[in-house]
Amino acid sequence: MRRVRSHAGAWLPVMVVGVLLLTGCGGSDKPAASPGAAAPSAADSATEAPAEEPPVSLPPGAQPGLDDYDGDGQKDPTCSTQDFGAGLVLRIPCQIGNAHDPENDTRLVKDSLYRLPGPDVDLTGVSGSVLEARTPEGGHVYIVTFNSDALFATGSADIGSADTLDNTIKVINKLYPNGTIQVRGHTDATGSASNNQALSQRRAETVRTYLTGHGVVAASVTSVGLGSTQPLVEEKNTDGSASVAGRAFNRRVELVIRLPK
Repeated sequence: MRRVRSHAGAWLPVMVVGVLLLTGCGGSDKPAASPGAAAPSAADSATEAPAEEPPVSLPPGAQPGLDDYDGDGQKDPTCSTQDFGAGLVLRIPCQIGNAHDPENDTRLVKDSLYRLPGPDVDLTGVSGSVLEARTPEGGHVYIVTFNSDALFATGSADIGSADTLDNTIKVINKLYPNGTIQVRGHTDATGSASNNQALSQRRAETVRTYLTGHGVVAASVTSVGLGSTQPLVEEKNTDGSASVAGRAFNRRVELVIRLPK
């Protein structure tokens, strides 16, 4: 009988090498991935949550801000409150980066209301400006202020030209409707305090009557006279002489508009 030679011995080394390669022996030190496990992708690393930004530190005694007055993307904290008379108490920002500048070479008095910031509002036909603030409770307050010389003759409480008031009513009805309005009359410091108080009260009442009779949209309208007790600017120049521009600037009417929450 013819003997058939087996080839098993010839294939044995090849099989051993294949097993070593499949099991990772003698190759990389990394463990083999388990069957069915997905390899991490670059997208997984990219979706990791970003680190939280540290909270903005406040000056001692400051309250967190409610409005971004200077447009830097952060709400401006307030450091105090100030009483401007007749119930007008407002929060004061720690830093006022866009304060109103005094006009006609006048100088603001210390802690002047006019230093407060204001929105960019179209005041065509109104000789004045708008200030913006918050009450201690956080309520919105807008203060429209205009020169009373545009309304009244010297020493008079009778309206001469109503153009300023008509245009002011348009601004209020468009931007600040349904608020409570306090009309505040002011004089310069010339004359007696009693006469100034009486004149400012009559002028404030005249403006209140005009607003309510010409379609202002408001929940209520009241009036108060403050005489010369709340000036915005100095009425004397640095050399001690009288400032005509300063006196004119302080002769004004303010409409304090408190908006509903």
